[in-house]
Amino acid sequence: MTITKHIKYVLILMLLGATCFSTTAQTRISSPYSYYGLGEIQSSHSAYSSAMGGLKSAVRNPAFINYGNPASYSAFDTNTFIFDVGVISNFNQLQSNVTTQDFTNHTSIGYVLFGFPVTHWCGVSVGMVPFSKTGYQIVTRDTLANIGQVQEKFDGTGGINKAYLGTSFRLFKHLSLGVNVGYLFGSTLKNRSVYLPDQSYSFNVRIKNDLHISSFYFDYGLQYQIDLKKNYELTIGTNFNLPMKINATNTQLAERFTAVGDVESIKDTVINISDTSGKISMPLTIGGGITFMKKNQWMLGADFEWQNWRKFKSFGVMDSITNSFNFAVGGEIIPRYSSLTKYWKKMSYRFGFHYGQSNLELKNTKINDFSVSIGVGFPIKKIRTIINLAVEAGKKGTINQNLIQENYVKFTLGFSFREFWFYRPKLN
Repeated sequence: MTITKHIKYVLILMLLGATCFSTTAQTRISSPYSYYGLGEIQSSHSAYSSAMGGLKSAVRNPAFINYGNPASYSAFDTNTFIFDVGVISNFNQLQSNVTTQDFTNHTSIGYVLFGFPVTHWCGVSVGMVPFSKTGYQIVTRDTLANIGQVQEKFDGTGGINKAYLGTSFRLFKHLSLGVNVGYLFGSTLKNRSVYLPDQSYSFNVRIKNDLHISSFYFDYGLQYQIDLKKNYELTIGTNFNLPMKINATNTQLAERFTAVGDVESIKDTVINISDTSGKISMPLTIGGGITFMKKNQWMLGADFEWQNWRKFKSFGVMDSITNSFNFAVGGEIIPRYSSLTKYWKKMSYRFGFHYGQSNLELKNTKINDFSVSIGVGFPIKKIRTIINLAVEAGKKGTINQNLIQENYVKFTLGFSFREFWFYRPKLN
């Protein structure tokens, strides 16, 4: 394949990714906890990683793109490029101490990734992944003296995506350094409406906040690989983001309206502040992990990540969020990688466990997240393609203190295509 054809191929794939993300930019989540901050921050996991609890810091596999740690790109096979695309389907159920809703489903493109080697000591990856999602609808009711019944409605939609270009260099025989230069883009719309159902001739009030983000964002990573005897390997890795401020614009609109049933009529505008420029302070993130493996047979690993969300500010205003952490353990087993007769022995079997404390603390209660996951990798005969399926089941939050618990099941279906890169067949 010529250089020109490869460039065209990359551009087509990136255009496909941009189109897919733009068409799925509607509500892709149903979580009251996405009300805070930038919404629900999305994990940096492909189907391969999700099946193992979200391992990323020390994962170094030449057949997969680990964009959670850019130092892993130097592990790509020489003369081979990888295209990985995934679809994520979330089934969510909201539960309180008085009621339980039915499961809802949101399905969207989860990631579009492309990776290739430049030399035996340098690899490159480009891709597009979700950074955060916002989707909620909350209604509260109260009765006030001399006013009567007051109803408040909070609803929000939107999301922020990240397009990135990353590279990794093997500085020494066993040490690799990597960086992702990302570009965050997207918007969130958050509304707060106040209704007075008992006041027939009163006006209702709605405040709209439309936040647009367009800014660069950087991820860094290090990995140190130790080759042991009998095809054993030990890898230690770290990934981190330094504190930085990203650019954003915000539009605030306050209006009065009347409502008859589902029909609303705008009466006047109270406040209209358009396109106010500002900064959003992003937190320090530090993660680390370790994996121990036997080549083409099995791997076990553990990860820990901490984020300093207490420093988060949006346009100089702090939010009701706190520091967070995530812990994960997982692994992979391949019974017989080179088996010629039994297909099930060539398959990859993955498992994982994840426990995290989110950046929310409501009513003096930490909002925790717990999940278990399993997955399978199906190699396709005669072509260098693997279909990866991951299933993750867990819960977030609690019904204590009149809070909401989210029960969820997430399916991730990934297609990892591997082809020769700049390969020139020999002619006899």
